Amino acid sequence: MTLNIFSWFKSLFKEARPDGPYESHYDNGQLKCKGIYKDEQQNGPYESYYENGQLESKGSYIYGSEEGLWEKCFEDGQFKFKGNYKDSKLEGVQEWFHKNGQLRERQAYKNGKKDGPWEFFHENGQLKSKGHYTEGEREGPFEIFYQNGQLRSRGNHNNDKREGPYESYHECSELESKGKYKDGKRDGLWERFHANSQLESKGKYNNGKQDASWDVFYENGQLSSKGTYKDGKKEGCFEDFNDSGQLIVKESYRNGKQDGPYESYDEKGYLKSKGVFLNGELAGSIELYKDGILQKTA
Repeated sequence: MTLNIFSWFKSLFKEARPDGPYESHYDNGQLKCKGIYKDEQQNGPYESYYENGQLESKGSYIYGSEEGLWEKCFEDGQFKFKGNYKDSKLEGVQEWFHKNGQLRERQAYKNGKKDGPWEFFHENGQLKSKGHYTEGEREGPFEIFYQNGQLRSRGNHNNDKREGPYESYHECSELESKGKYKDGKRDGLWERFHANSQLESKGKYNNGKQDASWDVFYENGQLSSKGTYKDGKKEGCFEDFNDSGQLIVKESYRNGKQDGPYESYDEKGYLKSKGVFLNGELAGSIELYKDGILQKTA
């Protein structure tokens, strides 16, 4: 508190900056910034520089507010930003750049808020994503792309949240997933696919959480696992299979924790182990088998 009061008195009694041009320099004498003051406010052209002499930013002030075209650069001189201000708020189409000089993003602003089309780009110049903003919120269709230009995903926004049908794709262009969003969360039937087009998983979401029966598959189409979810947690019997279709694990869950009988099987289908879990922990001993014959209890 004492420091804050001291700083306040110091600022109160310091001499006002006189009207007219001014310059500030680094310790090595290199120009740091230059501009014009009027009525104790920045007013007119302004430039700032890195210590290596490269231009850092360039624009204009009108009585303390950024106004008109502004440009900002990286330390190597490459453009970093080009855009317009009105009363120190972004206005109109703005552009940001990667360090390699490629355009990174282009967005439209209105009264300091994103409003209009937006585009992002990869460092190789390929379009990365595109969509639309309305008063600072994402609205309407959007698309996202891989560096090779292949579509990665597409969907829709409503009030800055994903809404309605959604699809994503592998880089090889094959469908990766499809489903629907409701109020920004996954809802209803969703399917996911391997790069070879085989179904990878299938099940339902409710308010963004896995719900009801879910099936998972190997790339060869064989069932990998199946079970039921409730409010995003495993519930009831779950079974796992190898890629030949042989059952390898059978277990039970309650409220997301392993609870109930547990059995595992070898590749020939013989019982391998057997036990009981309670609230996520092994209850008692576990029986170990070889070729279906009990060997020991641990």
